[in-house]
Amino acid sequence: MKNLLAVLSFLFAMSAQSALAYNTINAEPVEAYDIIKIEGDPYVQREYLGDLMDYPDMYEFTTEVTMTLSLRLRQRDSDEAVPFGLIIVRQNDEDGGVTEVQRVNQPVAQWSKVSDSMLGVNFLEGEFIQREVMPGTYRVEVSTPDNKGSYMLVVGDEPVRSGYFSTLIQAYKTERHFGYWPFRIFLSSLVYYPLGIMLVLYGMFFTWKNKNNLRLRFK
Repeated sequence: MKNLLAVLSFLFAMSAQSALAYNTINAEPVEAYDIIKIEGDPYVQREYLGDLMDYPDMYEFTTEVTMTLSLRLRQRDSDEAVPFGLIIVRQNDEDGGVTEVQRVNQPVAQWSKVSDSMLGVNFLEGEFIQREVMPGTYRVEVSTPDNKGSYMLVVGDEPVRSGYFSTLIQAYKTERHFGYWPFRIFLSSLVYYPLGIMLVLYGMFFTWKNKNNLRLRFK
């Protein structure tokens, strides 16, 4: 029995450590129109959590090589969903102006519904942008008609793995950003899978510990 408990405990630890992490970053400009820098490996997935407060949010990144840019917007799936727009521009090398690269303005009805079991919530997801960009400095503007609303800007498309508790904290932070109650975390697979394993472990241990009493009861 002890060997079985050891095996199940090992499986629990492995399931806890193998979670794909949300690599969340709070996008909080100090003042209106402050630039939010996108730094690090452009292919590693990061989730920028933003709240529009009467003005657009502006992101900026610089690449020294030709790369594939991956972007998508998410928001909470609710009756209050808003038509977020996204504009990508490149700073001109000669005159300091900008050149538009891509503009996305989808009606909310065209956003896709995405169920995220790790968070235990549903999102609306906008068009997935994936395009090659040349070396230079780029800016990404996120806005709505009245510049209000909470969103997630997902940059990159290669998820990273992290420790269980780090992933759980990131998931909790994401849920709270979108206005969910704290207890919503119990609907996350990060919570109910380990709880299920723990209940199985306890049930097997209880049965083993009380096997003599159970035998006498059923004779």
